Amino acid sequence: VLCAHVLFYETVPIYAGLAYDAVMIYASALTQALAENKSQCDGTAVFQYIKSRPYESILGFSVMMDDQGDAEGNYSVLALVENEDDPSQQRMKPVAGFTHDVGNDLPRLRIERDINWIAGNPPSSEPRCGFFGEKCDTQPEWRMVLIYLVCCIVTIVAGIFIFRHYRYEHKLACLLWKVEMKDLILLRSDHDAACQKFRSNINDVENGRIPDTDPPILEDPVTGRTQSKVGFYKGNAVYIYHVYKKSIDLTRSLRKEMIQIREMRHENINPFIGACVDPPNICILTLFCARGSLQDVLKNADLHLDTMFIASLVADLVKGMIYIHESEILSHGNLKSSNCIVDSRWMLKITDFGLHEFKANQDPPPDVEELRSKSLLWRAPELMREMNPPPRGTQKGDVYSFGIILFEIMGRIGPWGKPEPSLKYVEERVCNPHHYGGDIYRPPSQELDCPDYIKQCMEECWQEEQEDRPDFRFIKMKLKLLHSGLNTNIFDNMINIMEKYAYNLESVVKDRTNQLLEEKKKTENLLLRMLPKPVAEQLLRGEKVEAESFDSVTIYFSDIVGFTSLSAVSTPLQVVDLLNDLYTCFDSIIGHYDVYKVETIGDAYMVVSGLR
Repeated sequence: VLCAHVLFYETVPIYAGLAYDAVMIYASALTQALAENKSQCDGTAVFQYIKSRPYESILGFSVMMDDQGDAEGNYSVLALVENEDDPSQQRMKPVAGFTHDVGNDLPRLRIERDINWIAGNPPSSEPRCGFFGEKCDTQPEWRMVLIYLVCCIVTIVAGIFIFRHYRYEHKLACLLWKVEMKDLILLRSDHDAACQKFRSNINDVENGRIPDTDPPILEDPVTGRTQSKVGFYKGNAVYIYHVYKKSIDLTRSLRKEMIQIREMRHENINPFIGACVDPPNICILTLFCARGSLQDVLKNADLHLDTMFIASLVADLVKGMIYIHESEILSHGNLKSSNCIVDSRWMLKITDFGLHEFKANQDPPPDVEELRSKSLLWRAPELMREMNPPPRGTQKGDVYSFGIILFEIMGRIGPWGKPEPSLKYVEERVCNPHHYGGDIYRPPSQELDCPDYIKQCMEECWQEEQEDRPDFRFIKMKLKLLHSGLNTNIFDNMINIMEKYAYNLESVVKDRTNQLLEEKKKTENLLLRMLPKPVAEQLLRGEKVEAESFDSVTIYFSDIVGFTSLSAVSTPLQVVDLLNDLYTCFDSIIGHYDVYKVETIGDAYMVVSGLR
């Protein structure tokens, strides 16, 4: 009973059907091969009767064998069809099938009943332009491409602006320019000991050593402000510009201007180090330059400035002003020779520009106010006439100031010549030319010993009408002949200038040495005349003079009888001549005797005898 149950099924298992089909296909092919006298061991011959032939499967469908001997799939198409028993319901039923024909790779669809297509027609077998667009001559949609491109550019630009704005706001908030007073090493520049220490500290810094000890911070006992003009900040020598204000309001515009000044970098611009905003020591720090200001250099009579020196200084000044005028600062506003400083390499740098809001509304002491008021000597007439001139000045006003500085450099007789006129006189003459018959008052350029094109340039710079003044680009071209002796290589120029300075310094040292020797001879002669020769010689040798005792000496005091009456009726010069002639006569007399003159005080004459 069990065997009957296992061997006989109402439905044949699919794997059993497939095994049956395989055996029957092989048996049929082998029979045909043997009928044609083929060997049963020749698999290739047997395979020829298997491939590319249909057969009926025991499972009830037809199967097509391809050229490789693989059975092609037998697929049916199912679709929703109305139920015959209940038309309101639909069921999935076969509506078509695929048949394989010999010689065709693709099967053929055989429709057995109508298909209710959604759109009325069967869908296309492939897209209109093919699966890869190869069946259409497609043109790019330039409008969409342009839109995408514009969107990408706008996104990138917006991202850049957002990043830059964030970074800029971060700079404003960080206050990178702020300096703490405790980080400053301050020195009194007018105190001898402090000055000596500062010079030694400068040498230490230049040699790569940082000062070991901090000098005391010296303050004004009244205002509490530090009085130092120079100091050290993080190992750098700095100049300290005091701002006489009680407090500083760090507005956005002020912080913005601080960043602008801090980011300005040019070889002829003195770098801005930072600023201290802690009352009462509100100040601005800039890099210290060893040779001082241009004004100091021009006043140094021992320093010979030849054409190369002058050309280098003027070229540096012009290049620095071009940079300022083409920057966000736009103008200097307080250009003068004391605001042009010279570093150790004899390169001129411009300082004290910008930060007008920071410096505004100051209340300096009278001596500082008087010193700063001298800036009027370089100020343009149109700015001098205004009650409230713009703090940042104007570019044409800077050109006028440059003309005055050029006169200073070429003449070395001050900004307005010799004798130096008073500030009030210059202000009155420059502001009110109509009070003097329309005569325009300017420095005496005709007294200068320089080429005419330089005189013409400075006269164009200080024209009364600002529209008639050139800009610095034109000035640079105008003074091109002056700069013709300079090398294009900055290093070569610096070497040449340093060589000339060294030669000039040797000449100055030689002159000073000769003067020292002359003064030494005068001192020796004076000692020999004032003291006994043995005593004078001991002093000249630097030896200690031992006191001597004598058994008998004679001390003589003389007096001029009636000297008071004579002085009353004589002029001071007559009194001096009288005493000079009288004492000269006495000196010539005692020179023949063993007599030594001790001193003369007024009309008293004291001599000693017996010292030998």
